[in-house]
Amino acid sequence: MIKITKKFIQYVPSETNRPVSHYILIFEDKKQSILLSHVNIFLYSKTRASKKTSSRYASIISMFYRYLSTTDDLKLIHPSQYHLFAQNKHVKRWQGDREIKRVKAASSSPSTETIFDEAKLLMNYFRWLGDAGFNPGIKVKLKTWIPPYKSSRYQAYISLKAKDVIDTTSIEVLDKESRQSAIRTLITPQEINQLADSYTDPVYAAMLIFAVATAMRPMDLCRFPYYGNDKNSHIGPYSSMQFSEPNVSYTVFKSKRNKMRTILIHKDALRDVEDMYIKPLYAARAKKYEENYGEKPPLSILFLTKDGHPVTPDSIAQRTTAAKKKARERNPNLRANLKFYDARDWWPTQYLIRNFGEEIHNEGIYNLAVAQVLQDQMGHKFLRTTFDHYIDMARFIMTMHKKRSTEIYRSADMSAKDFIHAIGTLDVSMAPKAA
Repeated sequence: MIKITKKFIQYVPSETNRPVSHYILIFEDKKQSILLSHVNIFLYSKTRASKKTSSRYASIISMFYRYLSTTDDLKLIHPSQYHLFAQNKHVKRWQGDREIKRVKAASSSPSTETIFDEAKLLMNYFRWLGDAGFNPGIKVKLKTWIPPYKSSRYQAYISLKAKDVIDTTSIEVLDKESRQSAIRTLITPQEINQLADSYTDPVYAAMLIFAVATAMRPMDLCRFPYYGNDKNSHIGPYSSMQFSEPNVSYTVFKSKRNKMRTILIHKDALRDVEDMYIKPLYAARAKKYEENYGEKPPLSILFLTKDGHPVTPDSIAQRTTAAKKKARERNPNLRANLKFYDARDWWPTQYLIRNFGEEIHNEGIYNLAVAQVLQDQMGHKFLRTTFDHYIDMARFIMTMHKKRSTEIYRSADMSAKDFIHAIGTLDVSMAPKAA
């Protein structure tokens, strides 16, 4: 299998005179390093606005190219020419190869859903090649897509516009069975604690608990400031803030789809961050940051690794995978498909219980104001779909502990961390007693 290096570069193109940055791919031959020009032009053209997006596309194309180097019909072709000779059948076979390797390794990742989604992203690369006149061997068909109107009437202002999306018929493989097992369930208090205890760097445990308390995405957590400015000028370490209410507002900038939204953060969530991370760890990490970068960390960055580097969404994903593996060695019953992202589900669950209490079981329950707060906190696109999804999770909690529903309702006024602890205590108290 060939070796391809992924490298992040920053420069100022002469035609724009503005700094840009993106990943590039380099084929490492025995005697020389060769830039994969067509891939790199694509990464410049389509991914320079987001480092995370650029990293993902570069990784997917690199994986596909390395697979092509192992096939009988392309092993003699130079990697710089793969875009001309690869065919749709190779994309299908690549997916199948990834599935087979996962099963052989008895691994939970990559899931079939991930494999399929990454194949769709790969097709975007070949579609761009075709549009740019490079005549790739892989042909990309388009189909017309009409937005599914599953949201409330409140969103009926969306105009009916057809959009061109990739027809995935030519790349579908081994898809139906795994999608049946991809249904998300609420992460349990025990799973949260086991995952948090298994991180080798406690910054990730602090961020996991903060995600539980705020429902922020990893990309948003990584941008959370030590001291905020502008709309977030009131944000700082817990001990430096003044609170008139249990919750403070926080404006999330450049989140998913480059959107801005305002969310609520319970003051105890900020206290937990200070106790778990800022007081015991931040000063030493800030010193290492200064050693690495020649300046003190900017106030816009709070979370640093033990080596003094800013935490990134990629490092969260990697460290969570390692922590999950470690936790499963201790407890093989821990779910193999747990993700850091699952921590987001507890805030909306708690919020709905606090607002509706026992009425949460009523059929047709809906409150537009509650749904709007829920949508803002989660950053989701569809109002009613978001509401209905988390109402089901909240009902599950209330039903599972039906005899203790009053305790749950009262606990919903606590911080998210304390609420989860309360639910976990109920789980333990309701477990069968040993004879």
